[in-house]
Amino acid sequence: MTGTAGTVLVIDDDSDLRSLYRCWLAESFEVRTAADGVAGLERLDEDIDVVLIDRQMPRKDGVSVAEDLDRRELDPAVVMISSVEPDVDLLDISVDDYLQKPVERTAVLDSVKRALAVAEQPRPRRHLVSLDRRRQIVEATASPETLNGETAYQQTVDTLDSHSDTLDAAWRAVPVPVQRNGRNHSEPTPESSIRNSP
Repeated sequence: MTGTAGTVLVIDDDSDLRSLYRCWLAESFEVRTAADGVAGLERLDEDIDVVLIDRQMPRKDGVSVAEDLDRRELDPAVVMISSVEPDVDLLDISVDDYLQKPVERTAVLDSVKRALAVAEQPRPRRHLVSLDRRRQIVEATASPETLNGETAYQQTVDTLDSHSDTLDAAWRAVPVPVQRNGRNHSEPTPESSIRNSP
């Protein structure tokens, strides 16, 4: 749509949060809303660029929505916002970013813009960047001792390390930076750092 950066579909069973996200996003995006996962998938079409989903919802939760989106030909960016603290299981959820409630306006806008840029990359690169983003979030919330005992985490690290050159190139194409553990990239703004996101 002329004058906007794209279309965001907000799926959340909390009407106040739907209204809040709409208010935050409306200046830059066309915004559509749905009250649960089933209704959200029914509203999905080729005009949707980003899906902003809650994790815990009636009828169809955000994890199921993300899995469904990953199998579809339509391939919007996916940002999950949840009160659930991310754990190692996040590595298996097909989202481009994850924010823990409560969230601030700048964090949501940065996340949506970053996810849009990630989704524009070829699918293999996008999957690497999205997986690396989820790894960052998991590393920010779980202790090293916990992660060292998790097979899924170790497999993720091995996968990303084996594609480090491709991953670095892919991150350089993302205009909204994040702090990347152990890598030399431009420093993020405080709002976009996973350690400072609410």
